[in-house]
Amino acid sequence: MEIKPLPSFNGWRAVAILLVLGQHTAFTNGFPARYYDLVYGAFDGNLGVRLFFTISGFLITWLMLQEEGASGSVNLKHFYLRRALRILPVYLACLLVMAGLQCLGLSAQRGMTWLQLVTFTRNFYQTGHAEDLISGHLWSLSVEEQFYFVWPFVFLWLGRSGRRRLWFLMATIAFSMGFKTVAVLGGYNRHLYFLFQDDSTFLYLDCLAYGCLGAILLQGRREKLASFFRRYPLPIFFLSCLFLLAPAIVGLGKGMQSFGFIFLLLQSVLSPESGPFKILNQRWMVRIGVLSYSLYIWQELVFLLWPIPRLWFLSLPATFGVAWLSYHFLEKPFLAWRSKFRDPTKS
Repeated sequence: MEIKPLPSFNGWRAVAILLVLGQHTAFTNGFPARYYDLVYGAFDGNLGVRLFFTISGFLITWLMLQEEGASGSVNLKHFYLRRALRILPVYLACLLVMAGLQCLGLSAQRGMTWLQLVTFTRNFYQTGHAEDLISGHLWSLSVEEQFYFVWPFVFLWLGRSGRRRLWFLMATIAFSMGFKTVAVLGGYNRHLYFLFQDDSTFLYLDCLAYGCLGAILLQGRREKLASFFRRYPLPIFFLSCLFLLAPAIVGLGKGMQSFGFIFLLLQSVLSPESGPFKILNQRWMVRIGVLSYSLYIWQELVFLLWPIPRLWFLSLPATFGVAWLSYHFLEKPFLAWRSKFRDPTKS
């Protein structure tokens, strides 16, 4: 089964990773303190992560819908093999490098942190200890892995009814919003803090669910969506952008940004040639999007361990260089293997 890539997706990945890298550049050894306000004002790394979550929810659901349409079901064994081949080579290489650095005395992480890293639970136990910062960014990968583990089972359990899936996802969004409200108000037992801390999966379930909803709507109501976006292109675009800005303006929940983003994502898929979305499909944006996973994995090691403080401004180009090597020598060799598990006729 050959699945054509959706337009604009790598461009959105590029936007997300540039938001993250722009902010995290401030972590570079030697970065001038006078630029902190500029960097944190111009780049929102957490927004970049929310975009990644919404993209992941959309893409994983879209791929399962395509497989279900072609073969009648989703082969879970193949699904998890594809995910493992996509995620683990670069991730395990990163863990090996961090272990080597720790053996050389160049970094230090506690035993509990290593346990979190190998069990993909880094997001539930952020400690704030300086020695653990080198892997702090991997909390978001833990959220995604937990999503990959649960959602395919739920997807199949709900059956092929688009309506049941939509209701379940809307209930998930409502649950996540309620969870965020409890977290903000502090209305939870202190022993349950790990469930309510800033990187908890439950606080980001709505971001993932909006992506899943978008995929289901595109699959089942493509023509109606296309007609809707053709009729009101500019109002939809500007209102969606307002939702992206709203949390920063009025302090509302993280999910509002994903709500606005899913409209932009759908609009860019259905009208990739329209004005504001053309840049997403430019070659240079696509290339950055292709490198986004490796960029995300390796960025903190480069920034935090940057060896020449006077040349701090070279840390970002160096990150791109490391990501290019990672993609071509760690990611790309496994792409052919992944394709073997896309054929639903194979057992």
